[in-house]
Amino acid sequence: MSESHHFVKEGDHYNLSAAASFLMVAIYAYDPSEPAAPGLREHVDIILARATRAGFGQADILVTMLSKGEQSARTMQIACDVTYSVGGDRAMIAMIQDFKPKKGGVR
Repeated sequence: MSESHHFVKEGDHYNLSAAASFLMVAIYAYDPSEPAAPGLREHVDIILARATRAGFGQADILVTMLSKGEQSARTMQIACDVTYSVGGDRAMIAMIQDFKPKKGGVR
């Protein structure tokens, strides 16, 4: 799927694919310059662990790329692979929506 299918502008807003939604959350969670919601990085790690248990083998690579701020076609493709590994679009959206910020400080 091309990147243009992951970010579709409709009127004054964008519709994102499940993989693009995951990637945006993961980028935010791992961005060292942004204070993410408490527990968000752990939540992304739980999603990656579920994908790994299902056979996804690039979690470490994705985490390294995210930690370095890389946003590329490759990170998008890996996000697609994560989404497929956790059970597809509905499963990924449900996992993203399941996030509950921890009380307390940032990260």
